[in-house]
Amino acid sequence: MLAELMQRNQEEEQDSLLKLYWNRAGVKRELVSLKREHYELLEKLEQQESAIMRAQSQLEGLERLLTNPVAAANAMVYFQLRHMWRAAALKVEQFARELKLQREKRERMQLHNTVLAKRNRRLEAIKLKLDELLQKRKHAIEECLRFEQRLERMNFLVRLFAGPALKNRIQGMKNNRAALEERIAEFNDIIEKIQGEPLPEPDGLSLESRRLINVAVIALAQHLAVHFSEHDLARLAKKASQRTVADMKFGDRRICDQMVERIRERIEELNADKQLADKVKRRADVLVNEVRYRHESDAAPMPESLGEIARRPGAGTREQTGAEGAPLRVNVVEGDYWDLMAVLY
Repeated sequence: MLAELMQRNQEEEQDSLLKLYWNRAGVKRELVSLKREHYELLEKLEQQESAIMRAQSQLEGLERLLTNPVAAANAMVYFQLRHMWRAAALKVEQFARELKLQREKRERMQLHNTVLAKRNRRLEAIKLKLDELLQKRKHAIEECLRFEQRLERMNFLVRLFAGPALKNRIQGMKNNRAALEERIAEFNDIIEKIQGEPLPEPDGLSLESRRLINVAVIALAQHLAVHFSEHDLARLAKKASQRTVADMKFGDRRICDQMVERIRERIEELNADKQLADKVKRRADVLVNEVRYRHESDAAPMPESLGEIARRPGAGTREQTGAEGAPLRVNVVEGDYWDLMAVLY
């Protein structure tokens, strides 16, 4: 008895020590996690402080810049160009997103229509068999009723001799009818399960859809490059998107005022263009036959096949001659105009 008590006390002590050990290990893990979180927060704080210092330095530099009227005028052009770039990039991004949603909806509908067509063919085959079973059940019910009526019309003597055989036959008909009922119920369950099957979702966009989206987005980017090519605004906007305000010089105040007005006019004309979608579609229709792909599985075309931009896609050679009709030697893919590469699929 004493030995058992001592053994029980030892086991309890061991359990307590084991629990203490695991609690200590858990506390250590929690401490390590807190230290890691502490260092991560310190690192983020340092990054935030550095960002604030950079922003403060940029703000002070901009303030010094704006004290000079000519520099302020150049800064105005710089920020107008950056605004133009962002407006064009946003238009490209929204266009790509809308096309993606349209193609996803179309492919989902095509997939669902295919699945539903197969499902309907399966249901039709099952319903044909079900109709046969229903006809057999109807025939079995009518035949069983006829024999039951015949049994009822028998007199005592005839029922005494012929009744047992007729009853066995009626019972066989009922058994056959029960089997038919089971099979009918099975077919109804199968039909219910098939009708309740969830429709599948497409596993991403097809290669054809991604290529069409990319070509259409490139067509829009080319149209924007042509639209802002007047007074070299597209190239200047690209430089402004890559450089600081202090690195850009455009001229005296008169020239800067003219550039600001031109930028605003071109942006307003773009936003007011009611035929923009038709123009982009015509350009995309031409590009589809011109672009080349490095591999059969590629969705984005080779940049080499996009070295020039027709100012009026599909126009005849007579309309393409002269300085105004000459192709624009700008590669919107290689130059990543309007942040194009970020939206290609």
